[in-house]
Amino acid sequence: MNVQKIKKYSFQMLHTRINPLFLKRVMRVFTLLSLISLPVLAQSAGKNSDECPAGVNKEPCHNEKSRSTDLNPRQTLKGVITRVRDGDTFEVNGIPIRLAGLDCPEKNTFEGQYATHIAKKYTGANAECELTGAKTYDRLVGYCKVDDTDFGKMMMMNSACKVWEKYDIWNRY
Repeated sequence: MNVQKIKKYSFQMLHTRINPLFLKRVMRVFTLLSLISLPVLAQSAGKNSDECPAGVNKEPCHNEKSRSTDLNPRQTLKGVITRVRDGDTFEVNGIPIRLAGLDCPEKNTFEGQYATHIAKKYTGANAECELTGAKTYDRLVGYCKVDDTDFGKMMMMNSACKVWEKYDIWNRY
């Protein structure tokens, strides 16, 4: 048998063995199941744009219960900004830091992309962060200076980031 005959035979076998009506019904069921399960999967898929569990709003997610008791307030972390996640979160020596009291637009907006762009300019710069003792998910929370400039104030002056008074626990802004 040559290749064309094999392809023709395979095609014929496919159509003779599977009833087209049956195939149509299977596709309908599959489509319905995927439409039903998609929102459920999206809700259980981890974190939303605020880095809260999917389906949880920003306010209850970032409450006082997220504070860690094993961190000493006013502990200082010094190092180099190794990665920028968005306008209010970056990593110092690979340790994620959420900037206290700063609320930047989410990355999926134009303003959020611009804030992230500004923050990324500081990748490789020296940072000194005063940790508040709070922790949100994998991030420590702190007030940071980058090259001796308050990073939060700089972001508020140069982007759409603003003070988040509820979480400005040391009243810096």
